[in-house]
Amino acid sequence: MRRNKKSFEKAGAQVVLVGMGTPSESAEFAAKYNIPFAIVADPEKKLYRKFGLKQMSTLGFLSPSLALKGVAAIAGGHGIGMPQGNVRQLAGVFIINTAGEMVFSHLSSNPADHPDAATLLAALPPAA
Repeated sequence: MRRNKKSFEKAGAQVVLVGMGTPSESAEFAAKYNIPFAIVADPEKKLYRKFGLKQMSTLGFLSPSLALKGVAAIAGGHGIGMPQGNVRQLAGVFIINTAGEMVFSHLSSNPADHPDAATLLAALPPAA
């Protein structure tokens, strides 16, 4: 996402991340990983529940395909830090237009399941 920040801005989008950490943990995360987007701290996971985000099963962690995705991520330069918070909590990506309507929704099926920037940019409503 960070590599495509200018593309999102050009499309008129505002990227907001939601994390399970406290406000201070979220600020530390943003500084450590040079995150250029706003982060909403949701330690009680109210937004996760509101948007229907699921948790991964214990058996899901043993999936060979997930292990391969982890190896590919490491090979691609993505480090793995010490797990924090609920490691079973899956992510999601939502696009909400200025009228408050959800125009795109992606519920992750595993920790490596994220739509690419091109998919998100294509789903954005036309800039005004």
